[in-house]
Amino acid sequence: MALKEYFVRDLVINDEYGIIDSKATIQDTAKKMKELGVPDLVVVEGENQKVLGVIADFDIVQNAVAEGRDVKTEKVISIMYKITPVNLDTPVTDAFTRMRDLNVNVVPVVENETLVGVCSIHDCWSFIPDQNVDEVGLIPVRNTKVAEFWFASVCAIIGFTLGIILPLAGIFGFFTGKYSDLMSLLGMGPIVGDPTLFFTLFDVRGAGIWISFFTLNDPIWLVIGIFSILMLISGMIGLFSIIYTSFSDTRNLETGRILRTIVPGLVVFFMVFEWILFGIAFAIETPQPIITIDPVGLTMSIISMILFLLAINRDYIFRSEVGPEAITSEVSK
Repeated sequence: MALKEYFVRDLVINDEYGIIDSKATIQDTAKKMKELGVPDLVVVEGENQKVLGVIADFDIVQNAVAEGRDVKTEKVISIMYKITPVNLDTPVTDAFTRMRDLNVNVVPVVENETLVGVCSIHDCWSFIPDQNVDEVGLIPVRNTKVAEFWFASVCAIIGFTLGIILPLAGIFGFFTGKYSDLMSLLGMGPIVGDPTLFFTLFDVRGAGIWISFFTLNDPIWLVIGIFSILMLISGMIGLFSIIYTSFSDTRNLETGRILRTIVPGLVVFFMVFEWILFGIAFAIETPQPIITIDPVGLTMSIISMILFLLAINRDYIFRSEVGPEAITSEVSK
């Protein structure tokens, strides 16, 4: 499979760069950055302005100020980062790799050993071709990573809303029961009427009644309350991790398995275990209350878990609209 390769000459080279002589002091370098309004300067040497490296404002803060160096006398060459310049025929992937490995933002661009500008890691992102065509998935799309980002984000947001926010707000619950059947559990006496009560994320509520799980006598309800807090926290973190990792994919940034799978997977685990804890609490209660599953709550929980699982496994939803053979044919043109 042959994919088009881009070179530095395909980028928009930033020729509005600043240079600083290697003999300049760190203070002089900071002043020039302020004067030019730039965060980076190319460090050069001698009359032929041989490129030695790059100095960034972060280098000054971390390697000079934070270490208590004398910025008035110490030379900029002592704290700059050394990076091999690229030329116009350097592949964009090589330029990107140099900056990524050093965790820096810019690399000098030279032609015939003369500095012609700089390119940034951000310039390279959109010019890095996928080395593997995404052939795994059900729905063909032109840009799988962008489609996966929006799909995963929407699924996670809706799943978080249905499975956590709405039960938290009391829109629906996990279980329901008549007040007369729950008096022993709630530790309350008879009241006028026999309202239906809902067991939501943190409390029992209905018809003007609101009782927190943390006020019930049986320790199992304290466990449920703590577990509900963990479910809420894991839901927020899981939502962030899905959006962050799917967005990182669009930028060709690597993210670990913990953020991609384990963290959002915990949300599904907590949702399932929440139902199990409720079942245990009612099973060990004496006398055993008459309760029923809230069908709306169960349906929303199942939908929420499915949405989170779809977001986690987004790689299997979309595939490249154009196959390898078509790409090779297109590039060869």
